[in-house]
Order: sequence, then structure tokens, then C-alpha cells
Amino acid sequence: MWVPYNLLSPLKAESPKPAILASEAATNERDFVVGFFLRNPVTRSWETDVLVSASDRDEQITIDGRQGTMQASGNRSGKLEEIIYTLPAKGAVPALAACHEHVVKRLDEMILQYGRGIELVGWRVADIEHGARWRCIPFRPSALEASSYVHDIRPAYDEVLRLYREARCTTSARWRLICAGAILDAAVAGREPFGIDGGQELVNHGVPPVTNDMLIRSNAIIAHPHLKGATVVEVRDLVEPRRQALLAALAISGKGEFVTESGYSYESALAALANLADLMARDLILASLRARGYLEAVVADVECEPLELAGLS
Repeated sequence: MWVPYNLLSPLKAESPKPAILASEAATNERDFVVGFFLRNPVTRSWETDVLVSASDRDEQITIDGRQGTMQASGNRSGKLEEIIYTLPAKGAVPALAACHEHVVKRLDEMILQYGRGIELVGWRVADIEHGARWRCIPFRPSALEASSYVHDIRPAYDEVLRLYREARCTTSARWRLICAGAILDAAVAGREPFGIDGGQELVNHGVPPVTNDMLIRSNAIIAHPHLKGATVVEVRDLVEPRRQALLAALAISGKGEFVTESGYSYESALAALANLADLMARDLILASLRARGYLEAVVADVECEPLELAGLS
């Protein structure tokens, strides 16, 4: 079964419901603790190559005019594994959004300073006053039983399969959108390997419209609920301007003419759209292979219970 690999929202409640409801109903500004989990992009271990020293542990910060603290937390071997903020806010999501923007900029600086990769892979939020806690971590799917159903695919598919491999293996939502979006655009345009003549037939009938299950699995149910029932063409039309903007941003050569958006809300919506494009790109490739006889049998995701909306974990 296809599963998403990067989710930025929503938060999954970990405290009893009364505590969560009390926190959500409160409108006063109070202290929140927001911790960001970090990962080594090479080893995939939940730690970094940076050692935490005593001087790194606590730092006074100001975010949007509010005073707070930032703490570098190390594991047993002393390697940085989490950055923890304490900041006043009026709710869990505003606290997370403010700290998320700050930690992304801090990671940009650290990666340049140390020359080592650092990935942000999840977070936890706590309302100290109400004892409410939330968490968002990557979905960990079960292993698949090995099988073989694809055979003798002709070279015309080499490029599209490479693009899909890039989309599936990247940890960047931006790169996933660029690669998967290119596949959607090629299918809608009828470019090879989808074929000029058979391309439109494939788009119109080979891949069904977006279902509620697809929105849930990609996490687009939160940011893009209007896409339920959308066709491949409609999803491509939404993805393509964003893909072109991201490609333009890669070629600015320091001119600053193309600036993509940022921030927690934007990143969450982008990741969800990238996941949906990834899912539809896979369906398009499988439908094309099936139509040309490259699949031994109809390949479909195994029916399963819908993933949880709250964090899919």
C-alpha cells in the first residue's frame, strides 16, 4: 500500500480529551513547550553529527516580540537530537508555527556552519498550564511481502521511472512535488511514455478521480479538501504553477526574482499536495504499464482501514 513519508500536520493529541479541549478553548497567552526531532539524512538515525556542549544548551530568544528560550538536547552519546523551545502563545498551533519558522532558519545556519545534513522529522507540543500534549512523527508502515509483477519494461519508461524513484526517495516535499508533478504534466500532455494518442484516454479513464481515501493517505484532507473528486487534469493544473515556481527558484542565480513562500502553514499544504501528486503519479504509471501489458496482473493497493487523520500514526 502507498503511504506518505513526510507529514507536517495535523498534531496528534496524546493527553486525555478534557485537557486537550481545555487547551483548545483557552484564549489567554501562556507558556508552550515545542520540541523538534532531528535526524541524520545519511544514517537515518534520530540524531545529528553535532555534539551538544554546555554552552549550547540554553539560549534566550525573541520570536514575534515574545521572549522565550531555546534548548539544544543531546542523546546519551552527546549528539544533538532535539531542539526544544519554551514560548508564550495562545494555542498549540500558533506556538508550533512560530517555533517552526525559527528552527528552520536556525537549521539553515547550522547546516552551512558545520557542512553536515540535518533533517527535521517531527515535533511535540505541550501546553504547560493545561497539561495538554500533542505529537507529530513520521508514519511507520509495516513491511511488504516481496512479489514480482513488473517485467521487461521498455526503455521509453526509464526516465519516468527515475523521476518516480526520485519522488519516492526524497525527504524534501519540494523535490517530491517537482518530480511527481513532472509525471502528471507529461501524462496530461500525452508525452512519452504515456503516448500522444493513448495519453488522454489514460488520463480520462485509466486513473479514477481523487477519493476521500487518497486525501486522507496523502494528508491533503486538511489543506486541500476541495480536491475530492478532482481529475488528473485538475490536480495537474493545481500542481503545475507551484512546480514551475519551485523550478524558477532553483535558477535565480542570486537575482532574487522568484521567492517561494515559507512558514508552517505553507509547508504543511505543500507537503500534502506533494504526497497527493506522488500517489497519482504512481497510479498513472501503473495504469500505463497495465495498458501496454507490462504488468502480469492488476496491481492495486491492498484494502485497509483508513489511516488516522490525527498524524496518521
